[in-house]
Amino acid sequence: MAHSELLESFREEAAEVLSGLEEGVAGLRTLSGAAGHAHDTPELAAHLGDLSVLAHRLRGSAALYGYAQLSTLASLQERLLDARPQLDREQHQEFLTLLEQVNAALRQGLSRLQAGGNDHDLGLLFARSGGATTLQRLLQQRPDAFQIRASRLHHAPPSDGPSETAEDAPAPLTVAQEVQAFVRDNAEVWEYFAPEVHEHLASLREQLGRGEDADLQVMFRAAHTIKGSAYMVGLPPLGDFAHGMEDLLGAAREGAVSLSSDVRGLLAEATDTIGDLLTVAAGAGGAALPAQLTAVTARLRSAHSGEQTPVPPMSATAPAEAPVPAPAPAAATSIRVPAARLEGLMDQLGELVTARARMTQLLSRLDELQGSMTASQERFQRTVRDFEERYLNPDMVREEGAAPGAPRMGGLDLSQQFAELEFDTYNDLNILSRSITELSADFAEVRRRLSDTAAELSEENEQLGKLVRRLRLDVNQTSRVAFSQTTARLRRWVREQQADLTLQVEGEDVLIESGILQRISDPLLHLLTNAAYHGLAGESEEGRRAAGKNPQGTVWIRAAEQGNFLEVTVADDGQGLDYGRIRERALERGLRSAQELEQLGSDELGRLVLLPGFSTAREVSNVAGRGVGLDVVATAVRQLGGELLISSERGVGTAFTLRVPTTQRIMDVLHLDLGASHRAALPVGSVRSLRDVPLGDLRRDDGQLWLDFGGQPVPVVDARPIWGHAPQDTDTEAHLAVVSSLSGLLALRVHDFGDIEEVAVTAPSSLLAPLDYLAGMAVSGTGQVLAILDPAGVLRLSRRPGAWLGQAERQTQASGNQRLLLVDDSLSVRRLVGRMLERGGYQVVTASDGQEALDLLQQDADFGAVVTDLEMPRVNGYELLSAVRARPATAGLPMLVMTTRAGEKHQRLAFQLGADDYFTKPVNEALLLRRLGTLQQAQQAGVSA
Repeated sequence: MAHSELLESFREEAAEVLSGLEEGVAGLRTLSGAAGHAHDTPELAAHLGDLSVLAHRLRGSAALYGYAQLSTLASLQERLLDARPQLDREQHQEFLTLLEQVNAALRQGLSRLQAGGNDHDLGLLFARSGGATTLQRLLQQRPDAFQIRASRLHHAPPSDGPSETAEDAPAPLTVAQEVQAFVRDNAEVWEYFAPEVHEHLASLREQLGRGEDADLQVMFRAAHTIKGSAYMVGLPPLGDFAHGMEDLLGAAREGAVSLSSDVRGLLAEATDTIGDLLTVAAGAGGAALPAQLTAVTARLRSAHSGEQTPVPPMSATAPAEAPVPAPAPAAATSIRVPAARLEGLMDQLGELVTARARMTQLLSRLDELQGSMTASQERFQRTVRDFEERYLNPDMVREEGAAPGAPRMGGLDLSQQFAELEFDTYNDLNILSRSITELSADFAEVRRRLSDTAAELSEENEQLGKLVRRLRLDVNQTSRVAFSQTTARLRRWVREQQADLTLQVEGEDVLIESGILQRISDPLLHLLTNAAYHGLAGESEEGRRAAGKNPQGTVWIRAAEQGNFLEVTVADDGQGLDYGRIRERALERGLRSAQELEQLGSDELGRLVLLPGFSTAREVSNVAGRGVGLDVVATAVRQLGGELLISSERGVGTAFTLRVPTTQRIMDVLHLDLGASHRAALPVGSVRSLRDVPLGDLRRDDGQLWLDFGGQPVPVVDARPIWGHAPQDTDTEAHLAVVSSLSGLLALRVHDFGDIEEVAVTAPSSLLAPLDYLAGMAVSGTGQVLAILDPAGVLRLSRRPGAWLGQAERQTQASGNQRLLLVDDSLSVRRLVGRMLERGGYQVVTASDGQEALDLLQQDADFGAVVTDLEMPRVNGYELLSAVRARPATAGLPMLVMTTRAGEKHQRLAFQLGADDYFTKPVNEALLLRRLGTLQQAQQAGVSA
């Protein structure tokens, strides 16, 4: 809040301006009576211009001091005066009455401010006084009279030329042009007006989501406030439309109209229309807005009169294309923050300033102690130097016969005049000893003061840390918005597409980082589309009843914050994923071999639907079949550093869960020593436990170490070799950090643990962004760069040793025989696939059919594997398989089938005859090389791949 003296100055200035407005309007009545019917005389125009300047001054000063309602009402007065409407006598008198009503509301608001109150309900007071009704009546009678013209705004002198004819007059503005012009001319008003309307729209949507339990009073108040505010700021299209909503809600509140599902749907459509108007005003295209406003307004009036107004079918309003998720609105440039929260931040900022002042005082004390230390050091150096000059430097020896330090008087030695106990004598050694004693006492005092100051400084630093932490948490909250901002768009999609489903949303009040919410809006819409057109579309009402389900499908959207992660689940009770169809499509597209697909579990199969271009739809439509939607979802979640989890049961339903880390620019991290001077860090919020476990207590299963953590097996991943540090064979225990990841718990093995430190985290640069095991980068207090690890990414990396093993280790893992036999009757296929295999390091021998292949194997069976087609002349692939398996010399040779036949019958016969794997053309190079390496390694180890 501004200083009291400044506020008093504003109140005095506002009172003076308002008095001028009141006197000016009274003068307008006098001029109007004197001019008869001529209401556009030069004298009257000049008077209106002077009053407009006063209203403009009041609007600007009120906005500067934070009185938004007072500024808005003054802005309305300014626009009315600038319009200089040409009205008949009766309408002109009503116009003057409106100006007086605005002045009366301004006077009432100013009186409240002078009494220590606020202007929060000033708009409501204006509406209750009849001002909004008067303004609406004038706008309905003469809407053209209130168009602001540039010549009037700038008070251009009258032209000597011919007057402008009707044919030369500019065309009237469309609704879209009018609202966009309003935003351009009133940017400062729009900054607070638009967020306020959005809040009321959110309130309307919340109540509509409750169905028959909606609070009509809350809805009526929201529509009424939108109407009044729109008229106040000078946005008649929005005010007129909101007035129609208010009439319908008023009738429903009084029981004249039933709040049926049709009426609720109409109100929801009207709410979305206001949202569209705001979007168009912000700069979006609005060609369809006038027709939309007209149609919905007519239906609101019909519903208010009690007529049946069914929702028009989509074919009448929607384009020919099927619905495709529309892009999300542009990111907002500002976020509405409650005043109470800002006040709290200001209070904490004041505490921070006080703490800094205390730290400054302590630093001044340290400077004083440094000066004392310097003075004591100089005294010590002088004492030592004097002693050295007297006894250690032969050039400075005193004259003979004079004992050093012996006092003399009249040629007599004073020490001879007294006995030893009668008079104390001091030599240089005594003086040195006393000086050192004094210096020791000085040093002890300085040390004590330094210790006290250091203790106070440490305590102050701890308090400062707590204050900064609290301030950081509160500042983070200011950038969070409710999840309901996205669910409104999803509900609208269901309503517009007339999807035969029930949408249930949980967690709409969950606060989410605005940047994260904007980036998951499109993915959520894609998941909703997928649930509607894949999960539920394949089921009939009869089939659902037979399965014990409701005839209408249901989609649930749940949002919750779990620790440092945001979880948003989109689930349906449809038919679930068709794993058989997924296998078929994956084989057809060459994404996996038949043998790999047989070995994949349901979770791995389900994740194949996330691949680009993958779709199980049998027909391509405008909605399904392109394989775009889920790829967009997976990409967006991956860019946020999260993970998309899939859970599905055939005949029960499917659930997609987005788990993304909540944005934290400042966090506490645990330093990790990875050996060989390598350092990294983990977010403290993800660490569940730190343990030193004897190696004998870890269980090994198929080469993977497991830790028993509270009865739950947790995989152990050694981060040291990934970072290039070879573990020592002499280790007897493992230092394990048990952390929470997107995929569950993980035990990360490190060389040692470090300290906990609060650091500022930045996203990895474009060069490091592809490294999915990095959650961010930070600089420690010592200036060392720290890599903040993502536990789930480290787990994924550990499963790809080829990505981090050295060249020698990769060669050790490579299989022995690099000689392959490629059999295909197509020359182009032999050349293309042969080059793939050669790029993989293999030596390729080709054969044009099965007979030539058998001849080559008869001459030399030293091949690492055979890759063969099925349909070939002379000896086909099936016959080649049988012959190779029948010969003892080649019976164990890996055999891979590569064909265009993807049917299950062809696969089954090939595997029965001894094929080790099965591919469809066109073959994926990476998949072929990976499977060849796996099969050869398995052959060497004597196990099945």
